Amino acid sequence: MKDKEEKRLFSRERIHSLNIFLFLGFNLTLISILGFVWLNSSTNNIV
Repeated sequence: MKDKEEKRLFSRERIHSLNIFLFLGFNLTLISILGFVWLNSSTNNIV
């Protein structure tokens, strides 16, 4: 019974860390895309 609880807890932690990595990856791609668009528009306004 103890082994089952440990396995279930471990899988829950793995899923939780996977969600964190997906969330961070999504935020980083969104920020980099927005930053790229903002940089291009600012350079177009200067030139």
